[in-house]
Amino acid sequence: MKTKINFACFINKKEFLKLERTRLNIYKHAEIISLLCRINTLTTVKLAGSGHLGTSFSAMDLMVWIKYFYNRNKLNNSSNRNIFFSSKGHDAPALYAILYSLGYIKIQKFLNLRRINGLDGHADVSIPGVEANTGSLGMGISKAKGILWAKDYLGNKGDVIVLTGDGELQEGQIYESLQTAAHQKLNNLIVIVDHNKIQSSQYVKDVINLGNLKKKFQSFGWYVKRCNGHSFRDIDKNLKNFVRNKNKPRLLIADTIKGKGVSFMEHPNVMKKNKLYNWHAGAPDDESFYMAQDILLKKLNMIAKDLNIKISYLPIKLTKTISKDIH
Repeated sequence: MKTKINFACFINKKEFLKLERTRLNIYKHAEIISLLCRINTLTTVKLAGSGHLGTSFSAMDLMVWIKYFYNRNKLNNSSNRNIFFSSKGHDAPALYAILYSLGYIKIQKFLNLRRINGLDGHADVSIPGVEANTGSLGMGISKAKGILWAKDYLGNKGDVIVLTGDGELQEGQIYESLQTAAHQKLNNLIVIVDHNKIQSSQYVKDVINLGNLKKKFQSFGWYVKRCNGHSFRDIDKNLKNFVRNKNKPRLLIADTIKGKGVSFMEHPNVMKKNKLYNWHAGAPDDESFYMAQDILLKKLNMIAKDLNIKISYLPIKLTKTISKDIH
């Protein structure tokens, strides 16, 4: 697979299905899926001309693990299923990439992000696989509580897992929902904080210093753990720990890197040079796009060679019109 190319690469759903049939180590499998979804996220945001790559890349590994491996029955519409959604809805490009790979979203919809007859910039329940509307920050835990109340009223089982940002933790509604969830013993509630430490284009601590998050959440009566949000082994270990500890609502602080996977977009590298993180929103210019794509494809080549597998991609021209012949 050549990496010096002048078109956008797109990973067809068939490639994800091929991976499902291989006997890969579960963590290596997750790593490849996450990488393929990053490639597709980069392409769709570039085609759209706007989107949020930084937060999509920081949340990608968490979302992949939950959708592929924690929620085992991925296409199960049972009322007893685990329900997952992101409260910080601008990471929708990452969620869409995963939902496409799982067969929820058609390719024409996926490639028309932020366009008429395409996918909304923030996830909406009209989109297959999306469990809750998003937009205004700070509302996710409250929505999760409502879903759990409905489950309880109807006699249904299953966890509700909600992903939040860390800048989002400055919203007052977050803390109202934290204390009431503990008081009401909503022990089937799991909150995961994508703690990438960047709020839009600044450090969260420079906007409002949140202090010791673990102690803060524990003071509200939650069972709290911390993990590396890019280590599938660490994510898995902590979620398994949550299964064994269900006497309180549970919260996982996942330390992540905004822009993870593309070195020049990763916030520690960006913030060394600039006072502002400049990959929060918008699409990369052509030069930056091809640089990012090249980085991701080289990683894919290395992994594929090491595992003796072949991953193909579709070439897509960077035009405003997506051909109906793409399947």
